[in-house]
Amino acid sequence: MSTAETQPAGIDLQVLADLDAVMNRIIDGAAVDPETSRRIEERADRITEEFRRTRGVMEDDRFQALLHDDDDA
Repeated sequence: MSTAETQPAGIDLQVLADLDAVMNRIIDGAAVDPETSRRIEERADRITEEFRRTRGVMEDDRFQALLHDDDDA
């Protein structure tokens, strides 16, 4: 059963179809067509920009400090 056939409420059918194409790539090695790749990249760019706009960009020193905190756990 494909992802698009079991649509959770509120999720765009195109997003599910793109996810299905990516899953087929992972499982079967099936090629992802250029249009699907373009949509996925555009969606990722929008999400990244929204994240940067709302959360800012973390300085490298702070990021490294957080990584080192995980090592101590």
